[in-house]
Amino acid sequence: MISKIFLISVLFLLVTGEAGADFNAEKWQYSREIRVTGSQKLASFSLDNQVYEHAKEGLADLRIINNLGDEIKYKLTIESGQKTIETIPARIRDLGIKVGDNTQFIADLGRQGILHNSVTIQTSSVNFRRQVEVETSDDSANWLLAKKADEGSYIYDYSMDFKAKNTTVYYPQSTARFLRIKILDNGEEPIKVTGASVINDIYISSRTATYDPKLLETKNDQEKQTSTYLLDLGARGIPSNKISFSTKEVNFNREVLIEGSNDNNNFTNLAKDVIFSYQTPRFDGAKDSVTFSEGNFRYLRLTVFNRDNSPVKLTDFAVFGTVRKVIFEYALGETYKLFYGNPQARYPDYDIESYLVYFNASDVSAAVLGSEQENSSFVPEKAREKPLTERYPFLLPAVLVIGVLILGTMIAKLAFQVKKSR
Repeated sequence: MISKIFLISVLFLLVTGEAGADFNAEKWQYSREIRVTGSQKLASFSLDNQVYEHAKEGLADLRIINNLGDEIKYKLTIESGQKTIETIPARIRDLGIKVGDNTQFIADLGRQGILHNSVTIQTSSVNFRRQVEVETSDDSANWLLAKKADEGSYIYDYSMDFKAKNTTVYYPQSTARFLRIKILDNGEEPIKVTGASVINDIYISSRTATYDPKLLETKNDQEKQTSTYLLDLGARGIPSNKISFSTKEVNFNREVLIEGSNDNNNFTNLAKDVIFSYQTPRFDGAKDSVTFSEGNFRYLRLTVFNRDNSPVKLTDFAVFGTVRKVIFEYALGETYKLFYGNPQARYPDYDIESYLVYFNASDVSAAVLGSEQENSSFVPEKAREKPLTERYPFLLPAVLVIGVLILGTMIAKLAFQVKKSR
């Protein structure tokens, strides 16, 4: 009797255990060998275009399997930058205007020895572009030039159909007490300065991947007064957040609309921005890139609004995106494969993240992905015979209920016999 109860209990556990299984090689279409160089307990590799193209959107279907068939824990990381901003109290004094030349003021930090590397100019003025010069001093008498106006140091505001603005100027890190800011008006009406913030802005740049998109189409629409550039990254799923370009043309200012699509038919608005280039005696500067919230679209479309101006020719497009990296547990002597290509997969829930913080960067071995292979065990969805429990969804609950009833009956009989024998 006891042996029967034990057998039923084991069967019960086996049925419930298999129901929670996730990885089944028949459901994953692609695999890549993971080649590790090193012997640390962790290894990491970056994802490439083939993974982005064939993996499930959001990368939920990534699985790492070793040569023993075990599913290996991993963490997907986004190599984004880290930014620390410290605003330093400063008193603004000696604000004045030299008509036709510049607007200037002094920012006093109160003492020297405080690190700072940027100043944000507060202004209520709109629709302007100005070059800016920054000087530093410890005594407000002897000044050192920290940032020349012709070194790409400019501020701007664009407030028409939409708003684009940047009034922060960066300079080499300094510990000087005083800053003298000169906003070069060069004959234009001075902007109205209402204040300024001195900042120590420390930014550890993100790891970015650069993509060379194919320019599918350039279209100038005279009726709509627009120029459209259609870019193809070659695969869907590739993360992107910035587009840069080149142009030989100067002295223009244009609004730009950025859109994304995966089918080259239905486009989603990503951002509006402004591009410009000036080479004049009063202002020399250019903005030759646009940024937008990160997406994973295959097609990117830039629409330049020319209004009544001649079209501007843009060339040499480049697309940028933040690198994705996978960190996983590694054991010397074992081999590993990355599997992906299962649109039905769910995000795995591993606990590796809870202890990764206790490892240093030197504790991680570098790894690379081999060439993409069609998984030989993969069975297309239409050809794959569904498991018995999927064909008859009521079967598993019924078996469990019957098993529980039988087990309960046997336990009751056993208890009755034990009681009777007493």
